[in-house]
Amino acid sequence: MENDQPVEVNITPKGLIYLPETAKGLKSVSESKMETLFYTPGQNSDENLNYKFLLPALEEIKGQDYDYVLGFDSELSRTIIGYPNAEGRFLVFNAHQQAAIFTHTFLAGNSFPSMDEEKTKIVIKSVVLSQQIDKIVTKNNGAYKESHAGYEDLKERILNIEEGFEAYLAFDERNHVILDLDKDKNIELQISLIEDLVKDLKGKEKSLYDFHVDLQIRYKLYGEKTFNITSEGENKKIFDRFRTKPPSDAMHEELVSISDYKKQLFFNKLTGRKSEPELRQMDMVQLDYSSGLKISVELTDGGSKLFLHLSDFTDCYNKDSFASARKGINDRLLKIVVSLGKMVIDVN
Repeated sequence: MENDQPVEVNITPKGLIYLPETAKGLKSVSESKMETLFYTPGQNSDENLNYKFLLPALEEIKGQDYDYVLGFDSELSRTIIGYPNAEGRFLVFNAHQQAAIFTHTFLAGNSFPSMDEEKTKIVIKSVVLSQQIDKIVTKNNGAYKESHAGYEDLKERILNIEEGFEAYLAFDERNHVILDLDKDKNIELQISLIEDLVKDLKGKEKSLYDFHVDLQIRYKLYGEKTFNITSEGENKKIFDRFRTKPPSDAMHEELVSISDYKKQLFFNKLTGRKSEPELRQMDMVQLDYSSGLKISVELTDGGSKLFLHLSDFTDCYNKDSFASARKGINDRLLKIVVSLGKMVIDVN
């Protein structure tokens, strides 16, 4: 009888880094052992970092056994991750999902930090970004601060971090990811973090998709939806309606708190406590409900654009229930949008 020989498993990550041609001279790129593909800024629009932006890179690796694609915008300040799902079809994580992946890996790595240890890492997240990030930070002994979205706002918060923290991670719903303000170093750290994560996962015979599902099981499954409301000449009225008459009864939801960044006022309806935010004034109001639902309404570009951000969560007990749980939270958010529709239509 022949002796069974151990089967060697190749755990070396197979990834593609998708970068603008302007990044060719960066040390982090020229010295990286990772496979790279360059694009010409302007020929591939990066206004929105989404599946369409990453499509040329995905076409390049079509039919090949890649673990991930890591893409960067032309300014090298925003990031997007492509991954194969359970069927092997490449998809992309949205900003909320990839923020969760970055956060857990940044704080915990391959272990679970002791809650008795001093906090040495801090996470800075935009106020609209998934509430799942708050939960990940809290359960992995991290510190965190909030920020408005945008590279400059995140940068300002980073520059004002108190002494004592060894490392920081900052991001927002627009796909900005910052591990270092030096863009060359930032790219190097992001590549290293994802490469180490995928290597560890492959050693456990898992993928980035499996890791994403595991996070939903461990920290609850969060869903987010963003809608661009177009109502010419009525955007300010709609925004003010959310501020002065926030929806509650129509959605059968109990309003708990209001964060009015225009008025610079936080108000907890349950306790009656009022406070001022640390962040600068802007046309945004956030509504928190007892169920966990959060509605953020943002007026931008001088009132020409109005964004409605919704976030909520549900339980996900195991991998088998992931698809149904995800459908359930998406259906719930869409129903809430329908309930809010009257506010958008009837603003007089």
